[in-house]
Amino acid sequence: MFDTIWLEQIIYYAFLVIILLVSIWLHEYAHAWTSYKLWDPTPVLQWRLTPNPFKHVDIVWFISVFLIGFWWWKPVQINPTYYKNPVKDETLTAFAWPAMNLVLAFLGMLIMMVYGKTIWIWLQDLLLRWDYVVLFRQMFILMNIALAVFNMIPLPPLDGYRLVKIFWKKWARRMEKNVMWISMALIILIVSGSPLISTYISTVTDIIYRLFFMLFSLIFY
Repeated sequence: MFDTIWLEQIIYYAFLVIILLVSIWLHEYAHAWTSYKLWDPTPVLQWRLTPNPFKHVDIVWFISVFLIGFWWWKPVQINPTYYKNPVKDETLTAFAWPAMNLVLAFLGMLIMMVYGKTIWIWLQDLLLRWDYVVLFRQMFILMNIALAVFNMIPLPPLDGYRLVKIFWKKWARRMEKNVMWISMALIILIVSGSPLISTYISTVTDIIYRLFFMLFSLIFY
């Protein structure tokens, strides 16, 4: 019994490490690639336009997920002054990051459905089935959706804040004057498990997950 519990914990954290590395890497790489394609050389100058996932992960913050249940990443810096159309191009850059996570979640759902059909399991039993393939896919899908939802919170330094800068410049200027305090408050809310953040993330994540599941169930079943 003891050995089984420990084995399950080890497998869970191994899955967590793999998913976080892949999700953070592709999230930030999408950021760097989009900004670079819009004529901003900053990601290249900072050595962030690279397929190496460890260039996009802050190791200290990454380890903290196992210690205090909170993690962060190494954000790619951009310079909108290089953009030919600053408003449109920064909007595209802002949406590129969460879009990448939703694409990963979409692909994860596709693979899970293909797996379900391959082993001839009914749709209603797919989510109840206990095996490590389904567990990994479930974690992969849910975490990538949650990452996209979290990053669209309109507060610095998250991706959603860029939309505030573009469409509500007055509010953005106010936030910029207090960016340190806002960032600290956001971290405190997350670490303390505030229902304000957790309820928002879990509710919106669940809605998007159900939409994906319904879409693929119509196709595969």
